[in-house]
Amino acid sequence: MQPHQHRLHTLDFARGLSVFIMVCVHTLWMYATIDTQTNTLFGHTIHVLGKGTASFLVAMGISLALSRRNTPAALVARGLIILALGFFMNTLKFILPIALGTMPESFIQAYGWQSPLSHEQLLFMFLTGDILQLAGVSLLLIAGLNMLQLRRHSLLVLALLIAVASQFMRGFVLPSPLSYLSELFFSASYQVYFPVMPWISAILIGQYLGRCYTEQQLSADGLFKKGGALGLLLLIAGLLACWYDPKTQFANFFHLNFGGIAYLTGLNLCLLYLLHRYLVPHILHSQVYKILQYASRHVTALYIVQWTLICWGMGVVGYTTLNSWQTFLMMPVVLTLTLIVHKGLVLPVGHMAKGLFHKARLSVTGAAT
Repeated sequence: MQPHQHRLHTLDFARGLSVFIMVCVHTLWMYATIDTQTNTLFGHTIHVLGKGTASFLVAMGISLALSRRNTPAALVARGLIILALGFFMNTLKFILPIALGTMPESFIQAYGWQSPLSHEQLLFMFLTGDILQLAGVSLLLIAGLNMLQLRRHSLLVLALLIAVASQFMRGFVLPSPLSYLSELFFSASYQVYFPVMPWISAILIGQYLGRCYTEQQLSADGLFKKGGALGLLLLIAGLLACWYDPKTQFANFFHLNFGGIAYLTGLNLCLLYLLHRYLVPHILHSQVYKILQYASRHVTALYIVQWTLICWGMGVVGYTTLNSWQTFLMMPVVLTLTLIVHKGLVLPVGHMAKGLFHKARLSVTGAAT
């Protein structure tokens, strides 16, 4: 069996772990007081853990390179589906609780608005760009790149060029009606939290490593060792850039330039190597790994469920109202509810929908013959 046919357990571990971390981070953002978030060791620790976003994107890139469903048509279809899910999530987490009157007024005021919201303000919330929008647009772009049949080193060069160019394109606005498209790519505002530039760089670097894995017939050890070496170089380059120009390179976590994305991607590549080398082999047959593997397989659905529950929960808990201990205790509650809702509701509905789609396809095929 060729090496690239083996399952990369470290990627499952990293993706699954990212689900648990994102629940903690989002619970902190929406429930904890501003003082708890910014002036406590607990708040700073959760924010540091939240820097693992880049590992999820690197894992996405590696998985794309290994997937048999990476034809341009398949990538376009997946990209459009993920984009649709992203806007569906915005409807669940924002529009629905606002329409039902359960969204705290303090949350509305955080935008500088007052209820009732105008159509333009509701549209702003509906079009909020999250990591699902980033993933969807990135898949559409990668579909085009795959048609060009670029060499693997070209992907690495392209990732670095995008990272460098992002600081010169930040805030660029296309004329209407393309202004929202420019937000998705170059946003400097919080309508889009993960603009394509520079975050797609992490995906392309992952795709480069995935191509190395398949084309050079590397083992899993070889892949993560190569990723760790590349990560160390990126980490050093990123730290130097951030030290030289901290205000521009790492202005905030979401709207990064070269220094910020190089630092985060490099750090996460090094962490993936350490996880693969020292932790993952020892827990492969444990219950912990099985839970993380489950979360990895269903990461998109779990992402939507946890954000929906957290935003609906503000109708009970309020917005930024909890101290450190209250927030800490709320995190396992949100995580447990997320897993229960997914396993008890989302999975059965998904299986039923797939069954109906399969029956409909058979009926159409039978009628055609």
